[in-house]
Amino acid sequence: MKSTFRMMGIADWITLGNGLLGTVSIVFLILAFDGFSSEDGSHLSEVYIWLAMLFITLSVLGDIIDGPIARLYSKRRYLGSYLDLMSDSISFGVAPSLLVFGMFSNWGEAPLYWTISLAVACAWLVICTMLRLARFQHESDQENPWFHGLPSPGSAVFIVALSGIILLLPSVIDTQVRVNLDWIILPGCLTSGALMISDRRLPKFSKGKGLNLTLLMLGSVVASIAVQITDFNENSGSLLSFSLLTISLLLIIIHVLIGPEICKRKWDSFDS
Repeated sequence: MKSTFRMMGIADWITLGNGLLGTVSIVFLILAFDGFSSEDGSHLSEVYIWLAMLFITLSVLGDIIDGPIARLYSKRRYLGSYLDLMSDSISFGVAPSLLVFGMFSNWGEAPLYWTISLAVACAWLVICTMLRLARFQHESDQENPWFHGLPSPGSAVFIVALSGIILLLPSVIDTQVRVNLDWIILPGCLTSGALMISDRRLPKFSKGKGLNLTLLMLGSVVASIAVQITDFNENSGSLLSFSLLTISLLLIIIHVLIGPEICKRKWDSFDS
């Protein structure tokens, strides 16, 4: 056991922490789903849902900082790449998929075709996350200023933001709207998965404006969740959280849309 720990650097411990954050989010989801079965526990279950979203988002933040820490200390990581694959599979694949299925399946009440469709979409999300991570590991030695496909942390934030927006719609617009718009999560999961395994070039942001926008996106998600957990003024709080989540979702969409053009400029500079 001692020899295993000697092989680990600071960044590896952060990676382990990221995996634990994803696991904690799954625990909160289990608590939430158990509470949904009783009317008295519905409010507390919604808080658990937001806590699960929070821990997924915190895992994304940890994933961002462990790379710079590894480079800063320049310690050879014997276990790092393997830990990344396992940790990210939990936090950015399994946890967001369970979040979606638990929130929108309406188990026991929804028609069978909806349950099956949602299960397929969630399975697709998990599969694409694993494929994305495997490809990232395969290409890790290539010094390109871009990612091939949407990174799995970006997919996780996309799913969290979209799920939160749909959850808040009844409070922001009308009590009947959420039932009609639950279906949006299906193309959301399918699109997120497809983007992860696509050849679309998206820039790596390790500093500058790109990193600042990434931190703004994560900060908006964390702030929106904090508003809901603290039960801030129901009406204005829902609108605030809805707006912050929308900002985060738009930042991801804009990144996907203009990313190839940014990479083209970086490629010209990189090639020269």
